[in-house]
Amino acid sequence: MIDVSLKFLIDELNGYLQRRLDSSFGQAALGALVDDKGTWTISEDSLRMCLFQIEEERITRAPVPQQTLVDGRHVTLRPPLTINLVVLIAARFSQYHEGLRMLALVLTHFQAHSLFTPATHPGLPAGVDRLSVELVNYGPEQANQMWACLGARHLPSVVYRVRMLILQDSEPDQVAMPVTHISTRTGPR
Repeated sequence: MIDVSLKFLIDELNGYLQRRLDSSFGQAALGALVDDKGTWTISEDSLRMCLFQIEEERITRAPVPQQTLVDGRHVTLRPPLTINLVVLIAARFSQYHEGLRMLALVLTHFQAHSLFTPATHPGLPAGVDRLSVELVNYGPEQANQMWACLGARHLPSVVYRVRMLILQDSEPDQVAMPVTHISTRTGPR
């Protein structure tokens, strides 16, 4: 679910960039910024989206398992896990001003398209009810820590929180036959 959701967002961004730039720019990509040695994996003159962090959305956390009837059996499933994704979009351009222009287009795109639903975007992956994209404001210290965690030098970038992916294991926690008859005992014991 994480992979297809981020692929959907990068495809939407690429469609927007293609319309705005008349194909003079290649494509933004999804992937790591650096390898395990700290060497750039993002090529020059490109944009890259990478997953920085996964957060649990605790406000919508269901405290009890879900119970349903499937094929005449009572099925108990663990409560779904609702998560947010923190993604970083970085620009690595030989001409600094070009990187800033590309980031401005990224900001413009997600400002204009901050909510994705099946009604507005039929290409939304199956099982994803909605994706909400919001700008995250990191201060200098937080940005420094983020880039240190990534093992890279700072690039012009923007951070977004992608709200709410719902993950749930389809394997039941418990399966039982439903109660179909209740007998009551009358009279003395």
